[in-house]
Amino acid sequence: MKRKLSLLLALVLVLSVFLAACGKTEQPADVGEEPADVEEPADEGAKNPAKDRADADDTIIIGMTEAKGDFMPVYYSTSYDGYVVGFIFDGLFSNDESGTYVPHVAKDWEISEDEKTYTFYLRDDVKFSDGTPLTAHDVEFTYLAMADPNYDGRYFSYVNRIVGYEDYHDGDAKNMSGIVVHDDYTISFTFKEREIVNFEYCNMPIMPKHHYGFEKGDIDALKAKMQEPLGTGGFTFEHLEPSQYVELKANKDYFLGAPKFENLILKFTTAETMLAELEKGTIDIQDSVTNTVENLETMEAMGFVHLNAFPNNGYSYIGLNHTDPRLADKRVRQALVYGLDREGFVQNFFKGHGEVCHVPLSPVSWAYTDTLVEKMNKYEYNPDKAIELLEESGWELGSDGIREKDGMKLSFVYSTYPDVEWVEQLIPVLIDNWGKIGVAIEVNYMDFNALTDAVFEEQDFDMYNMAWGLSIDPDASGVFHSRESVKSGNNAVQFKNERNDELLDAGVAEFDIEKRKEIYEEWALLVNDELPYILIYQREQWNMVNDRIKGFDCSPYIDMNHPSVFLNMEIVK
Repeated sequence: MKRKLSLLLALVLVLSVFLAACGKTEQPADVGEEPADVEEPADEGAKNPAKDRADADDTIIIGMTEAKGDFMPVYYSTSYDGYVVGFIFDGLFSNDESGTYVPHVAKDWEISEDEKTYTFYLRDDVKFSDGTPLTAHDVEFTYLAMADPNYDGRYFSYVNRIVGYEDYHDGDAKNMSGIVVHDDYTISFTFKEREIVNFEYCNMPIMPKHHYGFEKGDIDALKAKMQEPLGTGGFTFEHLEPSQYVELKANKDYFLGAPKFENLILKFTTAETMLAELEKGTIDIQDSVTNTVENLETMEAMGFVHLNAFPNNGYSYIGLNHTDPRLADKRVRQALVYGLDREGFVQNFFKGHGEVCHVPLSPVSWAYTDTLVEKMNKYEYNPDKAIELLEESGWELGSDGIREKDGMKLSFVYSTYPDVEWVEQLIPVLIDNWGKIGVAIEVNYMDFNALTDAVFEEQDFDMYNMAWGLSIDPDASGVFHSRESVKSGNNAVQFKNERNDELLDAGVAEFDIEKRKEIYEEWALLVNDELPYILIYQREQWNMVNDRIKGFDCSPYIDMNHPSVFLNMEIVK
């Protein structure tokens, strides 16, 4: 007897706990509350310059950080390329605002009694933008691309759990035995182990075989089409102007219905330019504005821009290279956290709209419980404790004020990217705070995409800062498991801990949500102690939206490339 997946995954998305989880933690201030000394917003009749653009009637322009140009589902590596991919490609299923999985390209699904095989029944009315029908063969092709012997992307975890992966990846097999195309509109995935997250691994956005097809092993032929995306999504790719914008056009034949506007431009903005662009009307929406009181005041003064705000499902962090002998000692990592006034920085920068992050889980997750909050070490600023730990581990203060041991100095290269407000304000704090405990940093600026390559492809760094956006399920195997420490893997910091791996494996093998809570509590406390990262903050997500745009309503589990957003968006004329 087979059961519907909605019954099985009730535990994954028990987000009746969602609002409670938000309420259990110290939350940022309500963005509806007026900050002290805020200027009165401009009068309602303020002129809206975006309405005067030549393309105002049929074009929406969204500002975001520059995309790298990897517009392929199995290869994109930044959130901003991911936005483009999400507008152009579709997966088998999607999710609603609460995080519950809902049908998409697949109209239905079921799972076997042993809970290892997932069978999907596809719609027969989904077509790629060139008019070719999407079939189960395209789904299979997408997964074979990730299983290719020469695949060098970051999504191997989508396929290496499936039966037959080794035979295809390492041998002469022409397909994976665990992926079966039963007919043009039915496909099944069989996994080696019974794990709750297997379902999520069935949802790689689908690539057309007729467009991307290549001979096994010739992965370069696939990568050559990185900027020739062809999907079934709500938009089609028109043009990439490097360092400037991506131009998309509404797919009038989209199987869920056409968007209500013709053109979508994703314009590359920076912290220095985004608010000026909003004010001039050269963009309609700005993604992820840093949520400071100053930025809110600037927006309100415009008089024609409103806020789309919600708890961010993610966190920002400083990654530490665990292969560096200076950082291999946990006491040194703990000293760096005790020696950094994170609370002072977060309160000074966000002024109530952000909070210090202590574990790599989001407060919106059901795994972020009261007991976890009570038990986790907050690492309150304590330079004396930091010095004690450093001296205990043998790091003595040198004549130049920098600690040294065995011919090494606690002087690190801190890699980051420019034009990021919180980083620009954090760096002086780092230099000052760590200088007081005998630790020095040299700042190495590079553009965001170069930093991404240095971290994940080359794994060449001392420490760096980035942020993670989290998925619906709290499983973090794809970031912290030791198997992800390979080149191009997400565990670029090379964090390797046997108990960490055991807990991550147990978390996905368990299907009872209460038992999973216990597992993730222990795991989060272990990470809180071992510190693979220096966690910095969690905040509200602020998207700023011109009043001429209606229907742009993102939330923790709904990004701007979600059909429920872009199909509801329209231009108020």
